[in-house]
Amino acid sequence: FYACGSMVFAEIDTEIPLGIEAVTGLRTDYVHRGFQLAETALDFQLETEITLSNDNSLSLGFSHLSESDGDFNETSSYLELGHSFTQNLTGGASFTYRDRGGSILQGGFDLGLFTSYSINEIWRWRNELNFDLGIDGIYLNSELEWSKAISDKSFVTIKGGLSWVSDYLERDGLNDFHTRVTYTYALSDQISFTPFIGSSIQIDDQDADDILYGGLWFEVIF
Repeated sequence: FYACGSMVFAEIDTEIPLGIEAVTGLRTDYVHRGFQLAETALDFQLETEITLSNDNSLSLGFSHLSESDGDFNETSSYLELGHSFTQNLTGGASFTYRDRGGSILQGGFDLGLFTSYSINEIWRWRNELNFDLGIDGIYLNSELEWSKAISDKSFVTIKGGLSWVSDYLERDGLNDFHTRVTYTYALSDQISFTPFIGSSIQIDDQDADDILYGGLWFEVIF
């Protein structure tokens, strides 16, 4: 559920570009891979990206989310290695660990592979395959993203994706169709606000409810 923002890079002594982004926010529901894990929740995220070379980058992140009026909480950390195969195509692998309490999904290690293809300046197509070792399940997701600048201080992003699962908490096959719309307004080069709305429409699980949620992120880049 990591927030994606534009990294502002600063040169350190070794001349390796380094960017750090801190995000805190409030959301009406926390949805993870089509599962509603919590209702009103507060979250905090810290992310950094290091450019290793012209073609390779390393991203690291930490996050914590807790339900405002409930037992659910989640703390996670991740590491992602990306490689640029061409100017438009990037691929890589991720390693994530999640610790959860009061959850229908167990925590544990998660191994992932991904590709990201920039169709043009406003369209991007991302695919990911994850092996969730906490529940011994497989998650496959394909997502299309459209992003457009509205002004020199704001932009809007619309995402839509389709997911498939295997042995994921007794789910098999097509999982959900999910969307998210975000609007980001930059108060300065370092501070921005991002309200968002999203949905998860269940496909094969007739017992699960479709979910509509919203929230607000406050982002600081340094």
